[in-house]
Amino acid sequence: MNETEPLLSVEDLRVEFPVKGGLLGGRQTGTVKAVDGVSFQVHSGETLGVVGESGCGKTTTALAILRMVDITSGRIVFDRQEISSLDRRAMRPLRRKMQMVYQDPFGALDPRMRVRAIIGEPLIAHGVSGDRSRYEERVSELLEMVGLDQSMGQRYPHEFSGGQRQRIGIARALALQPSLVVCDEPVSALDVSIQAQIINLLETLQGELGLTYLFIAHDLSVVQHISDRVMVMYLGKVVEIAKRSDLYRDPKHPYTKALLSAVPIPSPDEEAKRDVVILEGEVPSPLNPPSGCPFHPRCSFAVPACSEVMPDLSEASDGHKVACHLYV
Repeated sequence: MNETEPLLSVEDLRVEFPVKGGLLGGRQTGTVKAVDGVSFQVHSGETLGVVGESGCGKTTTALAILRMVDITSGRIVFDRQEISSLDRRAMRPLRRKMQMVYQDPFGALDPRMRVRAIIGEPLIAHGVSGDRSRYEERVSELLEMVGLDQSMGQRYPHEFSGGQRQRIGIARALALQPSLVVCDEPVSALDVSIQAQIINLLETLQGELGLTYLFIAHDLSVVQHISDRVMVMYLGKVVEIAKRSDLYRDPKHPYTKALLSAVPIPSPDEEAKRDVVILEGEVPSPLNPPSGCPFHPRCSFAVPACSEVMPDLSEASDGHKVACHLYV
C-alpha cells in the first residue's frame, strides 16, 4: 500500500437533494443532506470499508465520487486530478479507471443481452475492443478470471445463479482495467455461503491486478474480512475511521460500538460475556437532522455539548479518528 500520495482524496464532500412540495410539486420545501462534509483518503492497493445503516449516505458518497450524482460542494481528487467540477465529456476518459460493482446482481445486467456481450460492452463503448479476435480473447480472459467457463458466455443472465451473476458483474467492471473499483454492497443479496466465495474472489483479484476497493456494506462481519481500514457513517457524516484491527478491537464512537455489538459471535460463551449496546429510537430524518452530533438522541453517553456542537473528526490515537465529544 502506498502511504505517500492517495489514489483518491475526498475533502468536505456535500451532496444535497431538493425536496419539492406544494399543490403541483414545483415548490422546494426542504433539502436532504445526503452527504454532509465527508472527508477521507484511499491509497493505491487498499480496501476502505464503508459501513452504516441504510440511508446514512454510503452509496450517495460513492456515486458522487464516480460523478454519477452532482455534488453540492467539496473536492474530489482521483489519480492526481481534481474531478469535482468536470463535465460528462471530461469525465469520460477517467471512467475507464473508476468502475462499480452493483448490489443487485440481476438488475445490473441487461436480460436481453448474452453474457459475452455484457462483459464486452465497456470495451466497445470506450473504443478499446480492438479487432474481433482480440475482443473475443479479452472477454474469454475475463470470464476465466472470475471463475466462469468460456462456454457460459453464450447464456443469458436469467440462466445463472445470484453468485454467478455477481461474477459477471465483476468481470464487466474489470474489462477496462480500472485502478479503483467501488463495490456497493456486492454480497448483500447473496446467500451466506456464496458471500464468502465472492469476497475471496475480490481479494484474489486485488492481489493479482493491484486493485483499490471502496467496499460499501452494512454487515460489519463482511467488511472485517476484506478491508484494510473501515469508515463508519451516520446520517451523512463520518463518525469514525480507523485501521480494521483497531476499530474491531477498540471502537471509540458509541454508534460503532452498537453496530459491533450486533454482530453475532459463534461461541455462546463469548456471546454471553460481551456487553451489548442497544440502540434506542429510529434514525432521524435527513430532512430534519438533530442539532449538534446527529447521533446524540440515541446515545446513552450524550453530554450537553452533543446537542449543540458537531464534534470534528479528530485523532483519538495513531490513525484512529473519531467524531465524538468524549474524545475531544
